[in-house]
Amino acid sequence: MSRQWPCNPVCSLCNQEQETAAHLVLHCSFARQVWERMEEWTQQLVRLPENGIEIVDWWQKELVQLPKKTRKLKAAMMMYCAWNLLKERNRRVFEQKIKNPAEVMQEIKLEVDTRKLACGGPEFS
Repeated sequence: MSRQWPCNPVCSLCNQEQETAAHLVLHCSFARQVWERMEEWTQQLVRLPENGIEIVDWWQKELVQLPKKTRKLKAAMMMYCAWNLLKERNRRVFEQKIKNPAEVMQEIKLEVDTRKLACGGPEFS
């Protein structure tokens, strides 16, 4: 039984490449614009992913040999960014609503600020 959900193999963020997890989160031109903003906001704690790297390799490379406190902070920022890229993809596919990279970054900042208010956390300008 079909649910009549849209199924398009092309990335809904850039409309240029096949949508894979690595493309959507790391390599898509739209995602890279969000990562660039994240890199600036976190004062380069979180860096723009290398072209062609796979998600697991990127994750391990970025977090290896960091002190525990820094590793936890960086992992959280990476997850907020990836999660919000997936939310933007779903917003486009299922709600036909579109945000630009700056608006997605604002969503990330809002989530981080909300968590900081509830639990405490780092200050990013």
